[in-house]
Amino acid sequence: MGALLRAFWGIIPVTAIALPYALLCWPLLTVRRRRRSGDVSLGHASATAAVDVSAVTVGVLVLCLVTMPVGSAPVSTLDLVPGADLSAAFSDDGSLWQVIGNVLLLSPLGGLVPLRLRRMRSLTRIALTAFAASVLVEATQFLIHTGRVTSTDDVLLNTIGATLGAALTRRGWRVFDVAPVVSIPRQVRRTVCDAPVRLRVPRSVWDTRYAGVGHPERR
Repeated sequence: MGALLRAFWGIIPVTAIALPYALLCWPLLTVRRRRRSGDVSLGHASATAAVDVSAVTVGVLVLCLVTMPVGSAPVSTLDLVPGADLSAAFSDDGSLWQVIGNVLLLSPLGGLVPLRLRRMRSLTRIALTAFAASVLVEATQFLIHTGRVTSTDDVLLNTIGATLGAALTRRGWRVFDVAPVVSIPRQVRRTVCDAPVRLRVPRSVWDTRYAGVGHPERR
């Protein structure tokens, strides 16, 4: 638990500062979407705004967390041996909190992003995107010397966490999809000719064929 607090203690005050701004942006974004699209219901606009604000807030918090220095070490440590950190975490004197923290780091983004981006509605794409983002995060930590450990196990755990988050929200990926409006073509009344057509029936034909229709007694 102490290792987890040492690694994530700095995110607590940042979260306390960012949360009120997120709560303020939520109704403002809802009102803006209602004004831009009047046919969207209030519940739909509020839900999509909540998802977008949550995704942005989580992304900012993750960025602040990975760039925040930890400990008194002036340089970062590079560990490219796969499984070394996991073996140390599962040992007798190891701590699983670091493993849990790496799994949960990108899991919220993995669950929220497919709700709004249709191109990311695939576990394979989520895993590849999380892998690329995790490699970028670990490289940034090593280059700016935050005192953290840059390892391949962190990349693996971050990718697994994002994929698990996407799998948990997979059934609700299409909840916020809006059905496309089908445009019905305007029917144009066509006429054969502009001038009225007059049919002249001879009196003899009218008397023999059609007079009995209007006056049955004349039959």
